[in-house]
Formats: sequence, C-alpha cells, structure tokens
Amino acid sequence: MKKSLPSLLASTAIILLASCETKHSETKDQLSEAGQDTAVMTRDGKTAGDVASDAASSAGTAIDNAWDLTKAKLADVKFKEISLPDISVRGDDNYNVYSIEEKVLFDTDKAEIKPTAAEALKQITSSIGQRYGKSQVRIMGFADSRGDKSYNKELSEQRAEAVKNYLVANGSIDASRVSVEPMGETNPAASNETAAGRQENRRVEIAVRTK
Repeated sequence: MKKSLPSLLASTAIILLASCETKHSETKDQLSEAGQDTAVMTRDGKTAGDVASDAASSAGTAIDNAWDLTKAKLADVKFKEISLPDISVRGDDNYNVYSIEEKVLFDTDKAEIKPTAAEALKQITSSIGQRYGKSQVRIMGFADSRGDKSYNKELSEQRAEAVKNYLVANGSIDASRVSVEPMGETNPAASNETAAGRQENRRVEIAVRTK
C-alpha cells in the first residue's frame, strides 16, 4: 500500500530527528570521556590535552612573573654558616641571593661543576635548608659580554641547570622548588671593560624567596 505524502514526510522527519539525537549523544560522550591524550576536538578546535596544556602554561607564567629582582634593593647580609670568601649574600624583605664566582664552580667555557666547588655548594644548601625549608629557589646563570650573545645565554643556562641538578642530588632540595633562569650577559655586576669586571660578571646566583 502506498503511503500518502504527509505520512512520508512525517516518517522522514522522525528518522532525521533520531539521527541528530544519536550524533549529539555520541559527541557528548566523546567529549566527556576525552582525557589529556585524546584527539577529540572541542568547538574552538582544541583537544582536551591542549586545554590542559594551556592551563599549565598559564600557571607557569604566573609563577615566573611573580619573581622580580629588578626592583629589589639588596644589601649585604652576613650568615654565620657562610664562611667562604667566594660566596656573597645579599637580601631584602623578599629575597636573599647567594652569589658564587665562576672560578669556584666551573672551568672556562665549561658547564660541569668542579669537585672543588663541593664545600661552597654545601654551605649554601645548608643555609637554605635551615632558613628556608619550603621556599622557592631560583638559580640564575650570568656571563660577561665577550662572545656571541646566544652562546653566552646558552652557557649560562647550562651552568644554572648544573647547579640545580647538584642541589637536588646533594642538597636535599626538592626539584619542584627550584627553577632556572639563564641571564646571559644581562644585569652585569661590574664593568665588562676590565678583566676583573668580566670575572665578577661570570657568576651563578641562587635566589630564595623569603616571603
């Protein structure tokens, strides 16, 4: 028996509605089940993993921006546990900064910590441990202005990473507390026009947030 035109239209509409509901349900289920490693796209074209990554990146940026030593007015500080002349400490109400000359830590153009640096790093980690057991620590590597800027920054980063790894491995400082900032030839401590000034600029500084 042939169906009338109104009946055919009604049947077609019911089939289309059922199809739409099925697709909507499938999409909803896929998105709700999507984890960080799935490739299911949201409306803006991002995967669930992209959204999680963006959130983590924003959090990291907020932490990085919270450090601001450029406006800090640091004055010399004396700690009884720091006795080596090659270590200096400066601080204010927000930060204390331990500074070590390059010659103590590294050979020229190298990023491997010298065995003779052990005592200096031991004193610093001991001081941080007893004074700032849970504070955030940032290790900054510096270079003089000679040579290529990108090379200086890369070397300063490698050196800062080497110090971080040493502190984590030997100083009982959790890696989650420690970040690294390669400064390169920026923020010189002295003039780069003299050998003595350049020597002073080649350094590693370990900053600790006191508040």
